[in-house]
Amino acid sequence: MVELFNFFYFMFIAFGIGMVIAVYFPLRNKSQKICKTVLFLILLSNFALHFLKLFADHYAQWMPYAIRTITPENICAVSVLIFPWLFLSKNRILKDYMFYMGVISGLAANLFPVDTIGYSAFAFETLRFHYSHTILWTVPMLMVMLKVHTLDYKRIPKVIPLAFVTLVIILVNEIILIGTGFVHINHLFSTEIRNSALIFGPLSDVGAVGALFTSLTPSLFLTVPVGPNAGALFHWPIFWLAIPFYIYATIASFLVALPFEHRRVRKDITALKMRLRDFYRTFR
Repeated sequence: MVELFNFFYFMFIAFGIGMVIAVYFPLRNKSQKICKTVLFLILLSNFALHFLKLFADHYAQWMPYAIRTITPENICAVSVLIFPWLFLSKNRILKDYMFYMGVISGLAANLFPVDTIGYSAFAFETLRFHYSHTILWTVPMLMVMLKVHTLDYKRIPKVIPLAFVTLVIILVNEIILIGTGFVHINHLFSTEIRNSALIFGPLSDVGAVGALFTSLTPSLFLTVPVGPNAGALFHWPIFWLAIPFYIYATIASFLVALPFEHRRVRKDITALKMRLRDFYRTFR
């Protein structure tokens, strides 16, 4: 059975590392066309699996409600659906988003695979979960390692707003799922049910982590503004996340980019020091 930090947990982590090695070394001296083709096909396999999983017993036994799982119901599902097409794009910002969101969310899912707890290590859902999320972080990383895409940490502030587009997609999708009967919940704005993207507020079991977000959220977005319940605790969907998410996502993205961007960062810091020195000398 897969639990956190047991043999199988580390086995799946090793699978991701092994995949990076197994793809990078055979492709490192190949043409860009070959590299792009291989990486696209890997992404496409994940895209196809996202729909084909419905034929597995794990999903077939709770049809038609299982159909909701192929919709963009969470951040990783959105990534699975759009990454192949972002990869084909020539837009640098979109590919930057693919890298940062893929590496951060995909790796986080592999490191904390709470959705697989209770399943055997080789159950279909366990294997699907780890394969899918491994693809989300390994392909974007390989994309940069193989120089199919070049990062620039200065573009990070332009990338983060795209994450809010993803949250809006998830919110709209959730409303549609509830309206069409695929999801049955009594309270759309529940912070505990179907709230993995934290759109409706922090989960109660994240404790201090939730406080790190709410401490940066304007009080306006944490209460009911008018009416009989004015002043009651209420996290405005997405709005409550805007400031803390932008700050923390920017920091996390910079740290993820640093292994690839450390030379550029060092060069820019040196240039900044020289400008500050010249500025200081001007007023001596």
